[in-house]
Amino acid sequence: MDLNYQSLEADALANLYRAAFYLAKGAPETGLEFLKKAWDFWQKNSQKDLSMLKPLLEKQQNLNSNVDQRLWAEKILDCYHLLKTS
Repeated sequence: MDLNYQSLEADALANLYRAAFYLAKGAPETGLEFLKKAWDFWQKNSQKDLSMLKPLLEKQQNLNSNVDQRLWAEKILDCYHLLKTS
């Protein structure tokens, strides 16, 4: 995917990256905000399956420990790479 800096798709992709960054950094509130923005766009405008992130958005996951935050950051990065290469 070529990044067009005027594109909503590119912005949603960048929001996924930002979500992973902030979760790995230890700021889960900020990371979840970026993830929600990206999720909203991809659910409305894409046929890609990002269901692996749904439990995180539904607050089923506990993000109190650094290990959990980094685990979810890795999962978000997996989705990011999936979308970027397609």
